[in-house]
Amino acid sequence: MDLPRISQRSVLIGDVVVVAILTVIGFATHATLDEVPRMITTFLSFLGAWLLVAPWFGLLRAAIVADPRQVWRVAWAWLVAAPLGALLRAVLLDRSVVDVTFVLVTIAINGLALVAWRALYAAHLSRRTAAASPTADHR
Repeated sequence: MDLPRISQRSVLIGDVVVVAILTVIGFATHATLDEVPRMITTFLSFLGAWLLVAPWFGLLRAAIVADPRQVWRVAWAWLVAAPLGALLRAVLLDRSVVDVTFVLVTIAINGLALVAWRALYAAHLSRRTAAASPTADHR
């Protein structure tokens, strides 16, 4: 079962916002907000990797997105997507080496943020579904 189109759109918009905010925070932390082309390349590399990997972990399927017990899949998907995004970023920025520290920090920070966002969204969907279902006992 797939999410209704609006819910898929919502979860994807949330994912994009999380990756965008953390990209900007990362550049702000390093005082490099003026490096807009590199920031856009970084954002698109990680977002592209995420959008490629997330469906393989079922992260657009209704039963998984709406179940808070399935949020662990986000962490595993990001563990695959982050190194892929870092490699893509290195290629696009014409760098011969991927900075391991950068990748580890990205895995940890972005991973936690994506898990938190998806956990909140799953809890919201779970509550909404529970509220919409009829109660078993009407006495």
